[in-house]
Amino acid sequence: MLELVGDHLSNAEIAARLFISVRTAESHVSALLRKLDVPDRRALAARAAAGRRAAGASQPVPVLPAPLTSFVGRAGERAELNELIEKHRQVTAVGPGGVGKTRLALAVAADAAGAFADGAWFVDLVPVTDPGMVADAVAGALGLGEQPGRGMAESVAAALADRHALLVLDNCEQVRDGVALFLERLLAACPRVTALTTSRARLMVPFERVYAVPPLSLSDDGESDAVALFKERATAIGWPLDPPLHEHIRSICERLDGMALAIELAAARYPTLGLDGLTAALSHPLRTLAGGSRADDRHRSVRAAVDWSHALLEPADRELLRRVSVFVAPFTAAAAAEVAGAEEGVAADGLARLAEQSLLVVRASGGATEYRALETIRQYGVERLAESGELADTRTRHLRWCLARAADLAAATGADWRPRFDGAADDLRSALAWAADRPERRADAHDLARRLAELAFTRNLVGESQQRYEQAAALAGDPAGAAAMLRHAAAVAGCRMHGDDMYRLHRAAADAARRAATPPAPPPTWRPPRPPCTGSRARSSGRRPRTRPAH
Repeated sequence: MLELVGDHLSNAEIAARLFISVRTAESHVSALLRKLDVPDRRALAARAAAGRRAAGASQPVPVLPAPLTSFVGRAGERAELNELIEKHRQVTAVGPGGVGKTRLALAVAADAAGAFADGAWFVDLVPVTDPGMVADAVAGALGLGEQPGRGMAESVAAALADRHALLVLDNCEQVRDGVALFLERLLAACPRVTALTTSRARLMVPFERVYAVPPLSLSDDGESDAVALFKERATAIGWPLDPPLHEHIRSICERLDGMALAIELAAARYPTLGLDGLTAALSHPLRTLAGGSRADDRHRSVRAAVDWSHALLEPADRELLRRVSVFVAPFTAAAAAEVAGAEEGVAADGLARLAEQSLLVVRASGGATEYRALETIRQYGVERLAESGELADTRTRHLRWCLARAADLAAATGADWRPRFDGAADDLRSALAWAADRPERRADAHDLARRLAELAFTRNLVGESQQRYEQAAALAGDPAGAAAMLRHAAAVAGCRMHGDDMYRLHRAAADAARRAATPPAPPPTWRPPRPPCTGSRARSSGRRPRTRPAH
């Protein structure tokens, strides 16, 4: 009778098991409560569990996988996550694929195991594709079988009912609905069990506490976690790195957005590519960052990690992800709608879902919500865009959006002009680079190059301003237009005190004017574009005031 109470059977279930009446089962349970001097059935079940342990009965033994490589850095993240599982019964560590969620969760579980009397269990959910099989996977990790008259979820709950334990459920994203339902029932039935889950998306349940796993640190203060990981993995394969290479390694890690998987794969390529070759190869990280055979195919390459996330998306969200991948800088929902060819409300909902899947990074800036894709995910999206045949149309919409932003900036005034330009500049440059190579977009490319030249001069980027004026001249549809742009470029060269360039550009402008059968314009009349603000306000903001270039 005591063993059946320890299995958390009800009086009716005990009666059925022993072929007695329910009233007889009730009387036996009451007698056990009196004889063992315990207050309730839960205490009676605990006494049964203690008796089993004392008798050497088979009990689930907590096991954490032994890591094959050292865990580097993340001292702050480990402390924060440890504190969360001390205070909350269900914590989800979320982040994009390859950021290092699993290794962090294992490190935290190892740190915290001593605080749980019954230790910690680890459950890998990667092989599970059916949400209804989550309980079976947990039971397998605990070494449990299904008990007669109970489902697997009930059997797990019975085994853990009086346990003080930490349950780590890894890679929940593809079965998160099943995980949410399983944990809701388990935590209600097992008041001393804490669950730590890892996922690329939240479980979206009210009892969940979310911890966003950040990329590895890239700070300049001492050796960052990202640089330390690269050096440790390179040293492990017999290629130690000298301290003077620190900044070069840091720049590589920065291009990889501090993603742990990408850094490990890059370090693995260091012996054959060297740092210079690795830097050059990272213009195509999806092609470069691939390793050998792995037990988990998702970690064999950066592409495989992104493929896993992409496969979990609905078709509409896949379409939105590949279309917004043309943005180089952070963008708003309104910008995404314009470039993706969707209604703003639909685009906003889609962006929220992509952010939930850790495929976009969200930040609040200047009262607006902005989204950004990590570089590897952005390049993946561009590849998918080309495969779908949508690249030209999406790039064209992005080009039109950039032309409109450039026009807005040219007409803008105020103290916020500089950050607005800085936020849009990379997209303007990207759109110009694409349009300049396409004859059918030559006129738009010319217009954008001219606008960017004017804006760059106002922003005090005079070297780029000269370059863009020369580019606009090359894209001009007629010699007269080219001559005008070359004269502007010559004047900017004069502002830079580059006399050779100024002379060369004036000669080129005169040649273009002769080809246009128009007399050359007098050289000293050029003025720089109108800045958004002038006088003391311009000087205080660091912008070039309206002055004539030196000659």
